[in-house]
Amino acid sequence: MRDDAGELRQLKATGDTEEDARAELRRLAASLTSRGAGALTGASTIAEAADAWLVQANARADAGSLAHSTLESYQSAVRLVLKPVCGAVTLDQLTVGRCDRIIQSIMREGSLSKARKARAVLGLICGYAVRDDAIPRNPVRDVQRLPMPEKKTSVLSPEQVAAIRDLMHRWRATGGPGPRPNYRALIDGMDIMLGTSARVGECIGLRRKDVDMTTSPPTVLVDGTIVSTKKQGLYRKNAPKRARQRRRIALPALAAAAVRSRLVLAGPGEDAFLFPTKTGRPMSVSNYERLLRTFVEDNTAELRALGVDVDEFTTHLYRRTTATLVERAAGITRASRLLGHANEQITRASYVVSAVEVDPITIDILDEVLGS
Repeated sequence: MRDDAGELRQLKATGDTEEDARAELRRLAASLTSRGAGALTGASTIAEAADAWLVQANARADAGSLAHSTLESYQSAVRLVLKPVCGAVTLDQLTVGRCDRIIQSIMREGSLSKARKARAVLGLICGYAVRDDAIPRNPVRDVQRLPMPEKKTSVLSPEQVAAIRDLMHRWRATGGPGPRPNYRALIDGMDIMLGTSARVGECIGLRRKDVDMTTSPPTVLVDGTIVSTKKQGLYRKNAPKRARQRRRIALPALAAAAVRSRLVLAGPGEDAFLFPTKTGRPMSVSNYERLLRTFVEDNTAELRALGVDVDEFTTHLYRRTTATLVERAAGITRASRLLGHANEQITRASYVVSAVEVDPITIDILDEVLGS
């Protein structure tokens, strides 16, 4: 056979049995390549392959081509899901059927979200093993599709938004033990997210220099988000969830008023955050979401009386509401561009809640075609 330089080599091997001789030939053949020590083989386990792949992923994160938050998500999936379930399985035993059974068992005994994450990460690990010549193809590609998560269908009406804003204003206003929660951040954040479709991290990551209140209408530049990782701590990533989702958005009156409110609270510098802590650092996503959960828990009865689905009341509800309202008024293309999606199908599948009612114009069309 030829080595990696293309030079033809004749291989010879002996053994006590034919299989032993063939195994020695395979070992010699493998030694002709430039693969370094520790390279994967078919006898490597999934755990070993995962560790080797994570070393490469860590290098990509250090080089800036992979987000550290994504790396930590991969590490958690390997440590908490894949290694306990199938870490001892060798790569040469990893058939399509076995991959499918592994993923299905994770879904049955864990959850759909765990199974979806396990499938994605196991596929990446096997792709790495293919590139390392340990297995001939990626068996995860042919496993059966997992069901899509149930689509959330609740959105807020303008009347509900006004009532929720009033509830937030009155939340724990009569005193009691401890300081009053930061209700103002809840209200302003809700209004900005509803008016811009920004995610919560993008909203609290806004700075003075990202808003322009001198134009008509005022605008805001969404080009960063607040993230937190074990390695880097809390910081502003200078790109939204996806770099291609950078966008400048004209502010409706509701969001413009909220931005003016936040500018009063922000520090003097151009890099000052609109949602600062007492030290001038940005508020974390987990703290904002914890604040919202506390509000929902304290006002569950009132929210249900308004017809709000409290189980779906997260910051994501604001983004879904905005997408649905814009799609109904101006179509899916404008809604998709507002949300920063490259594909309108993502907007329709995950954000837009389709109206149950059919446009009455269909009556005129059918009457004209079919007659009375």
